[in-house]
Amino acid sequence: MHKFTRFYFKSFEFDYSQLQAKFHYSFDNEVFFEEIIDFKNEQFVQKTQLDKDILNNLLFHLHIAFWISYYKLFPTKELIVESAYLDDFQIDFWKKFYSNWLGEFLFTNKISPKWLFDFVNKSEIVYTKKDFTTSDKSLVAIWWWKDSIVTIELLKKADIDFDLVVFWKIDQLKQYTSDISEKSILQITRKISENLFELNNKWYYNWHVPITWLIAFALEVACYLYDYKYIILSNEKSASFWNTFWEWLHINHQYSKSLDFEKDFENYVSKYISSNTKYFSFLRWMYEVKIANLFSKYWKDYFKKFSSCNNNFKILKNESNSNHWFWCNNCPKCAFVFSILRPYITTNEVLEIFWADLYERIDLEKLFRELLWISWIKPFECVWEAEEVVYSMYLTIKNHYNDEEKLPFILQIFKNEILSKMQESEFKNIEKKLVTIYNDDIIPTQFKDILKNNI
Repeated sequence: MHKFTRFYFKSFEFDYSQLQAKFHYSFDNEVFFEEIIDFKNEQFVQKTQLDKDILNNLLFHLHIAFWISYYKLFPTKELIVESAYLDDFQIDFWKKFYSNWLGEFLFTNKISPKWLFDFVNKSEIVYTKKDFTTSDKSLVAIWWWKDSIVTIELLKKADIDFDLVVFWKIDQLKQYTSDISEKSILQITRKISENLFELNNKWYYNWHVPITWLIAFALEVACYLYDYKYIILSNEKSASFWNTFWEWLHINHQYSKSLDFEKDFENYVSKYISSNTKYFSFLRWMYEVKIANLFSKYWKDYFKKFSSCNNNFKILKNESNSNHWFWCNNCPKCAFVFSILRPYITTNEVLEIFWADLYERIDLEKLFRELLWISWIKPFECVWEAEEVVYSMYLTIKNHYNDEEKLPFILQIFKNEILSKMQESEFKNIEKKLVTIYNDDIIPTQFKDILKNNI
């Protein structure tokens, strides 16, 4: 492994006819990378006159965001910015973000953040904010998840003017969400530099990159090109809860889904990009158990065509139409979503969605112990607080099993090691916490009113 000393933000360019952006990076001006982002969508109406100053400002910030896939190969202290100038406030913002965003990667590889993120300006180009949105339309970011579906259906019920947006690939689950919701998908595609994978194979660092952050800046560009005002995500309250503490950082696998990030991002965009676009999570008031309850009660049409399993990226290559391929049934996300849905769905619905009762799986004992925090720390995945799993298992036993009935293997462990040691009043306190509708958020008033009228 060759040791690099500096990472360079070289330049960016934009093809106005194809709506294609290219971003250039380098280690030590020896190894070079080119990232390509395509914004072209023929079925959507783009602005006829594009302001180059506005677009360059947007692309500059996208340039500073998309470097991370390459930088994590070999984190260097010095970051040489050649594409434009960052002021002190901007540098502080990016330092905070990178430290938190890469927190899990740094923690796992024991790389101290105090030796990183030393920005060096090599350009005198300064881009300034200029408001650009003229509509009240919304873009709703979708994955395969139930959370996106709940957001979509609540917004449809309120007659909000919105389209769906996907970053990267439209798989069959996203297409199904589009079909059943009768909403079009605006697609932003990405091509990663080929030599990234070559260096991964040469034992440079490789790790999960939380993609929500990249999507946030990419969607600001889409808002300008296609004239949208609101960027709506579906992150919930417990996405802000951290996994562990290290150095001076609260390590949160979901940092870029947290309220802390959304507040910082919204403030940064308002100060440096545009003050009339709004980025927020529509479901921020709720914990996952509340969202699962709503989803299972009102939107059963989606049961066969949704997932929360990240292994979809690999599993869906089988191109099967069976939902058996939508869940690996071996990862933290599968186990968590199974747990929070189980109190509210029948045995037949369990089999319809997951094809198996995961509580019967003896080989998943370690995984469920981690979800319950009986052992180690919260898994580094998009799973939520242990109390949500505790409450869901408690409610599953209460709703589906009588005192004489033998419990599945995992629920028996829960009964012996947790349920038997807790009072009914403790579960009531947990229930009150998890089903309460909170109001710590940055949700615009008109969208808060939708929640108040429907939840």
